[in-house]
Amino acid sequence: MTHFRHTLTALALAAALPAWADRPLVSETADVIGAGECQLESWAARAKASGSPSAHGETAFVSCGVGGHHPLGLLLDQARADGATARAVTLFGKTTIVAPDKGKPGFGVSYTLGFEKLPGEGLRREAATVLGVATLEIAEGTIVHGNVGWAHSRSARQSTTNWSLGVEHGSDFTVAADVFGDDRERPWISAGVGYSLIDALSVNAAYAVQFVTPRVRVLSVGLKFKF
Repeated sequence: MTHFRHTLTALALAAALPAWADRPLVSETADVIGAGECQLESWAARAKASGSPSAHGETAFVSCGVGGHHPLGLLLDQARADGATARAVTLFGKTTIVAPDKGKPGFGVSYTLGFEKLPGEGLRREAATVLGVATLEIAEGTIVHGNVGWAHSRSARQSTTNWSLGVEHGSDFTVAADVFGDDRERPWISAGVGYSLIDALSVNAAYAVQFVTPRVRVLSVGLKFKF
């Protein structure tokens, strides 16, 4: 069970975190979708730790704008490793305090409450996070995002300071890179691309690596639909 939880955590960190922003970006952004607008993101991921079996996961994340400054969302996760399956549900919210503008930074706060169901166990509360978010366009089409905040794991009985720094460039074709982690383990790095097929539909792919022993790699592909 310990190995399964470690692999599930790898999937959650490197595959689910992009749900807090627009994939393939990992870092959260200070901007929000408009009131009454919604988007659905879905992706599949494969996590592999050196010397261990791989894990596979699928995620669906839907969010909608409320009041123009408060998107709310629901994320559903499923991960499989060593012949066992775990599922997770995460409630997501974000508040934009200052909206980013051309050459002017934006600031916000995001927050989550997560529940998980491991094999042979019932659904139980597992994690909570609060993140401060900053966004700044440093050049035409190039945007930098910074996050810092708090997370608590019930199963690990510990709190961590989480952080992330990401950059994205482009519009119809987007490239993104992030470095992210916490104060207890070595960081991850992630790189990805996204492409808009039509105004409302785009596809993306991302690859993330954590430089620990055993080294963990996660490859994910997904799509996003706005409605």
